[in-house]
Amino acid sequence: MCTLLIWKHQHPEYPIIVAANRDEFEGRPSTDPLRLCEHPLVVGGRDEVAGGTWLAVSELGVIVALTNRRGAGRHDPAKRSRGQLVLELSGLASAARIEERLRLVDTAEYNPFVFVALDRDRGIAAHAGDDGLRVASMPDGLHVVTNWEMDDDRHPKSRRTAQLASSVDIAVGEPELIDRLHRLLGDHAPGERGDDGGVCVHRPQERYGTRSSAIVTLAKGGPARFYYGRGHACENRMQDVSALFQREDTSRARVER
Repeated sequence: MCTLLIWKHQHPEYPIIVAANRDEFEGRPSTDPLRLCEHPLVVGGRDEVAGGTWLAVSELGVIVALTNRRGAGRHDPAKRSRGQLVLELSGLASAARIEERLRLVDTAEYNPFVFVALDRDRGIAAHAGDDGLRVASMPDGLHVVTNWEMDDDRHPKSRRTAQLASSVDIAVGEPELIDRLHRLLGDHAPGERGDDGGVCVHRPQERYGTRSSAIVTLAKGGPARFYYGRGHACENRMQDVSALFQREDTSRARVER
């Protein structure tokens, strides 16, 4: 995942709102959201190469996500999958529990990453790389994670994404909220669509770009709501896949193709 937007304690009904685009090479296979774990029930897409995930949401009201981190060390393909770390920690009961476990992880086993974990009350952000591991509480507000530091305004994509996200009025009901966030995820920078300054990435010459979009809301009470769209955010259609959290609906517990 290359763009992750987080609104923490900014909406009257939803303490946490996450909107994300996953950018990846077209040849790397992955699934639509499915049940990654049963106890507790964890939902997310699965990377079919390494078996991990980039965004996981649990029935306990915990969201865990990770992006690659540039400028913090060389990529070593022999290291352990970062997506496995998301999968392993997503079943814990709170962001505080995840922080405790994360501090025990030998991050030298992984390529550099930015890791976030959120529940309705708390959020953490962790940066790992050659400079070690830094874990900090996430303050209330809007936060942007791309492939650099969280809220890093030194890079054009981070600055543009933050400006666009801050201009979106999120104080609306869920249908309109999902529509507004979906439009934000489909934004392109001025000029050609391949410009990396846009939220939705198109680089056909490299067979690389936005592969899927996700929007997750955590209400003050009740289960998480999970919306998903396959393909470029400027072209896809968001589907409500929240039925994946309903244990009794086992016959339809995945996105229909």
